Amino acid sequence: MSKLNVLITGAGGRIGKHLLPEFQAAYALRTFDLKAVPGDPNAIVANLQDVEALKRAMAGIDVVLHLAATSDEAPFLEQLVPNNVVGLYNVLEAAVACGVRRVIFASTVQAIAWHGTPDPVSANAAPRPCTLYGATKAFGEAAGCYYHGRHKLEFLAVRIGWFLDYPEIGKQKLDNFGPKIWLSPKDACRLFKLAIEKPGLRFAVVNATSRTPKEILSLAEAKAVLGYEPEDSFEALFGQKKP
Repeated sequence: MSKLNVLITGAGGRIGKHLLPEFQAAYALRTFDLKAVPGDPNAIVANLQDVEALKRAMAGIDVVLHLAATSDEAPFLEQLVPNNVVGLYNVLEAAVACGVRRVIFASTVQAIAWHGTPDPVSANAAPRPCTLYGATKAFGEAAGCYYHGRHKLEFLAVRIGWFLDYPEIGKQKLDNFGPKIWLSPKDACRLFKLAIEKPGLRFAVVNATSRTPKEILSLAEAKAVLGYEPEDSFEALFGQKKP
């Protein structure tokens, strides 16, 4: 059985670098980033403003995992708009032009952080961003909905919680919030593989965390849409670090 052709944008970033070893074994993988990605001799080195480079990167691709972005609060007009708004638009336009079947979009908990409910926040909840960065990710979710409706592009937005590598946890001064939204590298890899391989997706938004002391981002949609079950437990791994 032939491997899926998968493109990761931002493959050298803090999430992408944890996915590469397993993805390189599982898929016919191509990468797109500002710098050459180790282990990919055919990496496309360009930025999201280069539409022709995006189209070259997407030639023959089945699924795009779009991680590339300015990944936290930053100057709005100078960084967030070109990278997170225009950049996403370019990715979606290139995907449609190249016949890509599915785009998986890295969204964020910051798109919904101001719901202020004691109950777990559903992935179907309307965006209530707590930062302009979160607002650009809410735009990305809405843009994906449009491209699905207009162009039948399969689109999955993944609202990532607090992604942090295992060794970094011990260096953190933990508050009462971070452990409840932690997403481990192994669980991120599990979830994104499901997102790439799950048949029958149309448009959906899911939350992404590991097993946490208290679920404040509901995983019901991730379980229903993808069959995702987290395996890493914050308490089991870092119980002594509980706030």
